[in-house]
Amino acid sequence: MTRQPRENYVRLYPEISLAGSLQAAMQTVLNHAGYELTALPASAPGWWDCATRVGDRHRHVNANAASQERWFLMEFWDRGVMMAKAQTGDLSVAADAIGLWQAGSRLHELKAACPFVEYSPLAEAHERGAAVEAQWAIYRTTSARHVDHDLIEAAYTHPRLRTLFPIHSHRSLNFSRCTGFPYTYDIPMIDHRPNGTYRVVWWHDRSPDGPAIEEADNAHDAVAVVIAHLPDGCGPAVAGTASDLDSPTADST
Repeated sequence: MTRQPRENYVRLYPEISLAGSLQAAMQTVLNHAGYELTALPASAPGWWDCATRVGDRHRHVNANAASQERWFLMEFWDRGVMMAKAQTGDLSVAADAIGLWQAGSRLHELKAACPFVEYSPLAEAHERGAAVEAQWAIYRTTSARHVDHDLIEAAYTHPRLRTLFPIHSHRSLNFSRCTGFPYTYDIPMIDHRPNGTYRVVWWHDRSPDGPAIEEADNAHDAVAVVIAHLPDGCGPAVAGTASDLDSPTADST
């Protein structure tokens, strides 16, 4: 039995009502516009009627239909990084933006053709191969209270860590050998404990009760533990994801 799109999508999106899903509706528009692209099912089964994906694992666009208002919401991805976002109420316009992105358009070219597209300076840094430097600069200059500036500065003073991609979350600092998600998790991470001490752990042991590689009283000692446990051949982070590291097309940033 053929499933019917949910009532709110039928009401807001005649295209989905007619085609049976956003995937099918997007494919129709892409074909009509002459794009040799395939609209794929959404990764989440629960979004079968309201979402689709166009592209491959290196470069793609996720699109979904908003549930309460008529908006096609898009995310533009390249090598594990969400480079831009956009929303439009016109499915044909959405398809044109997808077509441009999948044809290899750069961010400024996409924005010039589709003014509703938005992207950040960090995305531009990813595009020009300067993501590592840009990410460190963001953490070193931000006034966000959740960022441990002592820890950031302690790590930044070491040249080997400075070439890795930093990920700071919930007062923890991770280091990746690639700049896209999924990141590499073979470098120890540092947790800042509520009592002001630091705990150096492997990613899979990061629970509060998990074993620690070592505990340290200050950020500099914690960073020294990480350096002592860097994997062999740990060089500058490359553009791409963890699965791209062994690829001959992986680029140093």
